[in-house]
Amino acid sequence: MSLMNAFLATWSQARAAFGQGAPPDGSEFDQSAQLSQMQDRVRSAAPGSAWSGSASDVYADANSRQAEKLGRISELDQSLGNEVGRSAAVVSAGRRDLDAVKQWVTSAAATVPQMAGGDQLLWPIVRKGSADMAEIVNRSNGELSSIAGRIRGLGGEYDAVGGEAKPAGWKEEPPPPPTDPLDDILRKYQTGEDPGGALDWEPGWPLNEFTDPMHVTATEARMLEDMSPFELRDLNQIKEAAAAEAIERFPPPNGGSDTADNHTDAYRHAYWNALMTQRFGEEWTSDFATAHEGLPGNPATAEAMDLHNNEVGRQIAMANPDANPEELADLVEQAVTNGDTVVIAPSGDRLAYSDDIPQGGAGHTTPNTLPGQPADPTGAGPGGPYDPGQPGGISTGGY
Repeated sequence: MSLMNAFLATWSQARAAFGQGAPPDGSEFDQSAQLSQMQDRVRSAAPGSAWSGSASDVYADANSRQAEKLGRISELDQSLGNEVGRSAAVVSAGRRDLDAVKQWVTSAAATVPQMAGGDQLLWPIVRKGSADMAEIVNRSNGELSSIAGRIRGLGGEYDAVGGEAKPAGWKEEPPPPPTDPLDDILRKYQTGEDPGGALDWEPGWPLNEFTDPMHVTATEARMLEDMSPFELRDLNQIKEAAAAEAIERFPPPNGGSDTADNHTDAYRHAYWNALMTQRFGEEWTSDFATAHEGLPGNPATAEAMDLHNNEVGRQIAMANPDANPEELADLVEQAVTNGDTVVIAPSGDRLAYSDDIPQGGAGHTTPNTLPGQPADPTGAGPGGPYDPGQPGGISTGGY
């Protein structure tokens, strides 16, 4: 998939989220004019001077309360109509802004010469378009969430006026059905495919004389290019240390190569992220570890498992900033043992908490994929106090 095709596919997903056709403007919910007329008629039915006494007083009081209720419902109807109208405006603005981003990207891309390496010239255009698109979606979601909160508040005010009094067109929302937290993890922890695809990367000379090419995403490659030789050394040592420690603490059930989808895998990802967080900072680590999962066709369960366990590791490091590598390793082992991490369920198409599946009982992920969430890079550079030293793992001879 070309860089432009990847951008356009992502744009189409974002645009589809805003729906089709004209959004409702709120007029069907706003019956305030009719309610105000009813309020006037009720007020006109108040007892006159010709009727006095206790019965007249009771009637006058009830009549006044009914008029006040109609007036309050009229105000609430008008507020509800206004909020629905605001939501329509947000949707319309989001559509217009997304269309403008697409127009800008396609126009700018048309000026790029058709030649070898053209994708490198396209990348700044696509990156800006993707960032603008993410900002539009996030802004619209935030505004719509605020509107939804105010509408829920109006529902409570309707109830306070009178449980039986609802605005025209109001439909009581049923409570949401209970959800399985593991299904929520599977849906939440997904990332989009890297627009730049994947490639084989290695550092420049002379470091490439001592390394083999690594198959990484385009985003990973750009982040690696920005690192110094010492940072690349530390990153590689952390990777090796996490792999060695995972095998030591959670031996692969079927031999040394069986390190995917199981407790070994869960530990490795969590510990890898904990060590990177101490060395490079939480934001950079989050960007890098998420970019690592942007390979084309990454199975949904494996992707969610890795992204969730990555976050567990970063949280452990953030909560224990003074922990040494051995203490971090113990904390990560405790997280796997206690079920803070997840593994692949025996069926292969679901997740399971790591304390619900015995070691050796995890399944193998199915090839199903789910739509990814747009990447939200922080742009943070490497930073942090931890120098891992030499690779090897705590239980196998230090770092």
